[in-house]
Amino acid sequence: MARDISITYMSGPLDGKTLSFQQPDLGDERILSIGRREGCDVHLHFDSQASRVHAHLGILSIPVTASESVENPYMLGFWLEDQRSRNGTFVEKDKNPVKGRVSLRPGTLFRVGRTWLRLDVPLTYDADSDSQL
Repeated sequence: MARDISITYMSGPLDGKTLSFQQPDLGDERILSIGRREGCDVHLHFDSQASRVHAHLGILSIPVTASESVENPYMLGFWLEDQRSRNGTFVEKDKNPVKGRVSLRPGTLFRVGRTWLRLDVPLTYDADSDSQL
């Protein structure tokens, strides 16, 4: 069973392209780098308004109380943090750049440089049958 997180480019030359990343293990955190620098997880090489390492997107896999029907349940938490970029990082229609670490919900649009990105709703699916659970 695969567990992915995806981010979709919502503007620019890669508009519509989706990047997939593996969810962190239970109790762990995964941090994705976003920027112009080669090697960033979300590479914005085409965006002159993006800093080399512009922002970080964090994914937390948080254990929650188990029940009879679900063993090792978890929930995912997401945050976005600007990395002292020149042009700021913006969430949805807020005209003020993010300050510090802000929580994100799946489906949220955010802007890095001139590029709009969307944190997609995470899916768990069975890779053998390609069907969503």
